[in-house]
Amino acid sequence: MDLERRPLTEPQVYSLLKEVGAPTPRHKVVKRGEEPAWESFPAYLKIVSEEIYHKSDRGGVVRVSSKEELKGKLKELSEKFPEVEEFIVVEEQKGIEAFIGVKRDPSFLHTVGAGSGGILVELFKDAVFIPLSADKEESLKKLKETKLFKLIEGFRGFKGNLNLFLDFLEKVKELCRKHPEIEELDLNPLFISTERVAPADGKGFTSPPPERREFRELPLELFRPGSVAVIGASNNPAKVGYALIRNLERFRGKVFPVNPKYGEVLGLKCYPSVLDIPETLDCALIAVPPEITLKVIEECGKKGVKLAVVITAGFKEAGREELERELVKRAKNYGMRILGPNTLGFIVPSLGLNASFSAVSPPEGEISFLSQSGALITAVIDRANEEKIGFSEIVSLGNQADIELAEALELATRRGETKVILAYVEGTQLGAELLEFLKRKPAVFIKAGRSSAGKRAASSHTGSLAGDYKLFRDCVECKGGIVADSLEEAFDLCRLLRSYGRLRGRRLLIVTNAGGPGTLASDYAETFGLELAEIEPVKEELSAFLPPNWSRINPIDLIGDATSERYRKAFNVLSGYGGWDFSLVIVTPQSMTDVPQIAHEIVRFRELSKRPVVACLMGGHSVKLGEEILKREELPVYGEPMRAVRSISKAVQ
Repeated sequence: MDLERRPLTEPQVYSLLKEVGAPTPRHKVVKRGEEPAWESFPAYLKIVSEEIYHKSDRGGVVRVSSKEELKGKLKELSEKFPEVEEFIVVEEQKGIEAFIGVKRDPSFLHTVGAGSGGILVELFKDAVFIPLSADKEESLKKLKETKLFKLIEGFRGFKGNLNLFLDFLEKVKELCRKHPEIEELDLNPLFISTERVAPADGKGFTSPPPERREFRELPLELFRPGSVAVIGASNNPAKVGYALIRNLERFRGKVFPVNPKYGEVLGLKCYPSVLDIPETLDCALIAVPPEITLKVIEECGKKGVKLAVVITAGFKEAGREELERELVKRAKNYGMRILGPNTLGFIVPSLGLNASFSAVSPPEGEISFLSQSGALITAVIDRANEEKIGFSEIVSLGNQADIELAEALELATRRGETKVILAYVEGTQLGAELLEFLKRKPAVFIKAGRSSAGKRAASSHTGSLAGDYKLFRDCVECKGGIVADSLEEAFDLCRLLRSYGRLRGRRLLIVTNAGGPGTLASDYAETFGLELAEIEPVKEELSAFLPPNWSRINPIDLIGDATSERYRKAFNVLSGYGGWDFSLVIVTPQSMTDVPQIAHEIVRFRELSKRPVVACLMGGHSVKLGEEILKREELPVYGEPMRAVRSISKAVQ
């Protein structure tokens, strides 16, 4: 065991809880050879040991029903565990068995876990993790995802006091702020009744708080340079330095190739060093062997470069961590920031700036894409061109030796042209800071590494449940971010968020020309926690022009022969009705379905209602023109109901 990592015994845990006013069970510590003065039965007798963490597994916990039995069991445990000097007697409690735990993560720092307790912890894994920065309302929203919440509300004889439980959670948060040395904490089981919330056991670990890098705010103009140098520029098409210069041909700023081997690269004057460039320089793209990057960084610093983009690989990812650290250290001496190393670069379509070696650039738009995978960026750009999704910027973070995800995201939230942030994440070092910015603008994350929880052994229940993916997802969602399960879902969400931002309310109105897809959409609405809007107040008005066999409920089935005129009349009625929050319009191609005109009517419906409207055009070539119309108007359109309803549900605040 690490000498700096110390166990917390049950009495020590109770003492810590008392410091913050959290309730503890009635208990008494008994030293070896002492007569136990205890009158309340039934109770539990346990060993107190820093060496034995899981007491029950070793037979160190027994239930006692009388003073005589307590005396006898104390003697038995004393003989069974000769090394143990202290024992604890704890009252038996009744109520709903829950657990509360603490996990200190190097990135997110302290998070508090909560869920079903006792043996159900490992059986159900019914746990959510809540960051210390979450307020009471945010904690409650996350807690509602657990089975425990349903029991507390009341189910078949079970009922607990929700307010007392939330108060206890807040006390545990306070404890973590007061004692940053707490690494893990298990309060399991924790009993919840209508009158009381208190643990029946407690254990944990302490260790020195982790050393963490400093969050450094990025200048607003950092990724908007007026001049760019390519160090390692080349006339050889097989070299990265050639691709970088070629990609900068449309840049509306100044480009300076740098390489002592050439006098000219692709028609541009080439300089031996950045120090020879006669003008000010904002950004340098570095594509030279790792061994000479330190010299190049020094020259960039002396030149006054604000951003050094180290395209070069062969640093930390190749086992050369010291070289990477030295790179950052030297850049810091000059107040220069480093993107990478091992980065694809960055792209700003509005400037015609492709400061990367990606073969293609995306269209201009309102999504900021931050990625820890360069290869994924090229795939996303290719898909975006096909889907006509535009970007305000694309940034490949590489090794994050200096500029880290949280810093890049915070900068993106300050950009007026950015409406949505999309981020591919493998790991983040500044998770606690990242959470602070998630309410500024809609942010969608794709997180790699779901299986990481199983790769690490953990001694506590809390530690075993708090895998990297679980911890990341819970913390981000608790503070207002969205974690997508796939790239397709991420694109779906970005379309909707770009148009409407986060949605308010839960009432969904479905308009369709086909009963089956409408029924599917209503099923998905229930699955994803949305409500179907009530249409009773406008039913008669709709009946005045709809066929006699229309559905008369939500989903509003306009019947298969619905033309754009029928959609138009329905939209006229529904746009003036205030009983819905957002609408899904489904169109399937029948022989009389004029899809392009219906698409125009859907756009008009959004304008009239002044509420979020999304479309689902089901089919292939028959609906392509309608899709193009809706995409041009930035009205979110999907190919099937599940994707549409799922996106709406995840976009709801």
